[in-house]
Amino acid sequence: MSDDATDTGAFTENDIIFECPFCGKSMAIDKRGMGLTINCPECNGLVRVPTVSEQTTASPDSVNMPVEGLADALDESRDEVEDLKGRVENLEQLRLKLERQTAEQDEKLSKLRREFGNIQAALDQVSMLMTGDDDMA
Repeated sequence: MSDDATDTGAFTENDIIFECPFCGKSMAIDKRGMGLTINCPECNGLVRVPTVSEQTTASPDSVNMPVEGLADALDESRDEVEDLKGRVENLEQLRLKLERQTAEQDEKLSKLRREFGNIQAALDQVSMLMTGDDDMA
């Protein structure tokens, strides 16, 4: 948001123009600020920057985002959504891989525990035999 843009009327097609609902101060912010909550520079009230759908349903006096900017924003959003879908898919594949590895490690650990149990039992038998041999001698 720029006070200079508000004061000089130097708006661009990427600006959203809206008013503070508390004091009526006109403000302009780049379209990337849609949906953000900002402080009004006049009254310091918390103001939510309108989205495109909120602007199109606003009063006829309001200034809407140019259609060209809307198309660009939509393309950027689509690209971002596709990127996020790809990331989610990669994370899901990684989660499945880690779950398989965990199951394999659990099975190996279970086998090792059985083997250690067998070794301990054998050591106990050897100990008993050695103890019994000493008593006989």
